[in-house]
Amino acid sequence: MLTKKLYDLDVFLQPVSIAVIGASERPGSWGSFIMEGLISWNYPGKIYPVNPNAGAVYGIPAFRDVIDIPGPVELAVLTIPSESVEKAIRACGLKGVRGITIITAGFGEAIPGGREIETRLAEIAHSFGMRLVGPNVSGTFNLHARFCAAASTGGRLLPTSLAAVTQGGYAFYELLASAEIRGMGVGKFIHTGNECDLTVTDFLDHFGRDPEVTAIVMYLETIRDGSRFLDAARRITEKKPVVVHKAGRTGGGARAASSHTGAIALSKDVLSGLLSQAGVIVSPTMELLVPLGHALIEHAPMRGDRVAIVTMGGSWGVVLSDFLEEQGLRVVELSPDLQKRLRDLGMPIRASMRNPVDLGASGMYTNVDTINAIAGEILRSKEIDALILHGVGRPGMVREESPPEMEFMLDLEKQIIRSYITQGRERGIPVIIGNHSGPLESQVVADLTREGIRIYNRIDEIACILSSLNRYWTYREGR
Repeated sequence: MLTKKLYDLDVFLQPVSIAVIGASERPGSWGSFIMEGLISWNYPGKIYPVNPNAGAVYGIPAFRDVIDIPGPVELAVLTIPSESVEKAIRACGLKGVRGITIITAGFGEAIPGGREIETRLAEIAHSFGMRLVGPNVSGTFNLHARFCAAASTGGRLLPTSLAAVTQGGYAFYELLASAEIRGMGVGKFIHTGNECDLTVTDFLDHFGRDPEVTAIVMYLETIRDGSRFLDAARRITEKKPVVVHKAGRTGGGARAASSHTGAIALSKDVLSGLLSQAGVIVSPTMELLVPLGHALIEHAPMRGDRVAIVTMGGSWGVVLSDFLEEQGLRVVELSPDLQKRLRDLGMPIRASMRNPVDLGASGMYTNVDTINAIAGEILRSKEIDALILHGVGRPGMVREESPPEMEFMLDLEKQIIRSYITQGRERGIPVIIGNHSGPLESQVVADLTREGIRIYNRIDEIACILSSLNRYWTYREGR
């Protein structure tokens, strides 16, 4: 058995050469998906298509067998029928391949005795000094190295310092496609599938030691080596956040997970205890995995549970307060002294200063200096641990027929949001910007997103992000 600690898993993320066994130009085939991913990112290493029936694949000379390749091969990706996988692994071993990603499905998740077949494949690989990812996976990528051996081409992937380890592939690609327009994504990705050899824990440990990775997000259907996972997570969360969404928590979900990746059911209570001991942030939904990962590295530490809200709409302030307090945070009433200082800035009596602070009722929307001064007073007060600005950034996109007044107002709104973000950074206090409109609905949101300013359009997302910031930093600084 190979010693996992001694094996360099970078072969699955930054190989100098790759053989695609089963490479094809046939639309919809996995052999074409993997080739298209490599080509679309201009992979700088050697690509060796292996297909006995093709002279070339996408203009790259093909080989009948991996043994026939003249140069060394670090990584092989198998996109062939399940009955051919064992033979291909043996050929890769003879060739001196270091790692194999098995895209092929139809093993432990699908057939009786499939898990035993997977065990035999791992044993064969180990006898040659190789390691396996899969089977039943969609690939791996490292966008910083222009390496994408996965079923997702370059158009909707955004390289960031986040890494993802998942036991599912297609759904996560959809998350990345929708995240890209919000300026979010992951730079490194591993889909572990059925885990006949390497598991999510191996790659959690690997990314924990990777200096290019600042946070790790994980979609899990099972944890096969719980004590080892716990040890790795506890060590890693001392330095970088780990966010997990665990699927298969219910009876129906567990059955689906079993047929998806051959996962073993893990009770919700056992999982919660395991993760909380290790400082892992649990994402309540799969959709929040990437936003939570970004939030935990982009915002200042939240060292308490007190939140102030500055809002353009009183109703949004009430709803925000409910969600925040349901997450264990406190929307505290501001002190009389602070309320007076805010009032002295020129806020009329009809506008509440208690918290939330209601800008919409103030009638001072175009007074940028006053609105920005409100943030300054609150952030300097030492009465709060986080600040939310919600509702600045009107809906509507600038078009040729848009009046000049619109661009003037949009510029004012962008000045306000930039100022709140800057003041928060200067004070080391997280400032969250919320707006019901997304980047396709609001020119302000679109422009600021391109500048790298994060704007959240869901109340539950804002509450979850702040509670996660609070839990993570409470855990990390209380150790």
